[in-house]
Amino acid sequence: MKLINQLCTGLFIVALSGGYFAVATEQPVNTEIIKKTDIQNLVEHSNHVYSAAQPSAEQIKLLSLAGVKHVINLRSSSEQTWDEGELVRSLGMSYHALPIAGAKDVTVENAHNLTNLLNEFEGESILVHCASSNRVGALIAISAHVQGLDLEAALDKGKRW
Repeated sequence: MKLINQLCTGLFIVALSGGYFAVATEQPVNTEIIKKTDIQNLVEHSNHVYSAAQPSAEQIKLLSLAGVKHVINLRSSSEQTWDEGELVRSLGMSYHALPIAGAKDVTVENAHNLTNLLNEFEGESILVHCASSNRVGALIAISAHVQGLDLEAALDKGKRW
């Protein structure tokens, strides 16, 4: 009974205070900054999810300023001459490498891995990229087909990515 009284008292105090209390909320993405990045093949999808070709270090800094929270890189480490993950993390963003080194890595399993990452951060701003965005599109097409889209519709979805 004492616990119930304490709970009711606490709720009453919150009600009297007008309900003013701090709530962590997702900061909106500044799409104007993102548009000015000039990242090759940049496409916005639903809920501030972007696909693109490889951004430069300066473009990643702009994405950070714009409010992008996560970067998913599909390039293998042998393709890059700089440490993208270190830069991304230094800017307070999360970095996820899902290396797709060639056609042998364009698999249902890796499509599932990418989909899981996108779902994990659903509602938050994400950039997923490779060198040109072709690997991104291929994995999205595979995932869409596995989830039930017919082949033509899945390929169309992949092309949009």
